[in-house]
Amino acid sequence: MILTIDQQIEAMDVIWPTFKLVRREGRAAIWRGAVRPLLQTYVVEVFYRAPLALEHVPIQRLQPQVEILHPQLRPRPGDPEGMLPHVYYGADGGVSLCLLDPDAKEWSASDLLAETTVPWTIDWLAAYEGWRATGQWTAPGRHVEA
Repeated sequence: MILTIDQQIEAMDVIWPTFKLVRREGRAAIWRGAVRPLLQTYVVEVFYRAPLALEHVPIQRLQPQVEILHPQLRPRPGDPEGMLPHVYYGADGGVSLCLLDPDAKEWSASDLLAETTVPWTIDWLAAYEGWRATGQWTAPGRHVEA
């Protein structure tokens, strides 16, 4: 069963009360909140548009989009990749996190963002902090190009 945007908003309010709904338009919503995976606190923005039951939208377009608003994510000095691991670069220059492998069916529109996206964001940020310190990405997963 596809969850409605109202169900997603209600679950986020209950499970993550520090995440505030900052915008709602029809079936789309944006939340902002702070998380602290290890050493640093990050301000996170989550955007999600709930699909209609009849829509056939690829999971790559359906999945929630997560951006880190503050502090800015930074490449690791001297890292041979020269970029951030496990992110998508938008045409507007924005960066959103790659939290899941869409081919592995790790997430669907039947899952609560509060139980998947926010915890996965915290895990991603913990891996990011470790990568910044050691150069090793410790989170599981496979990055899929947009």
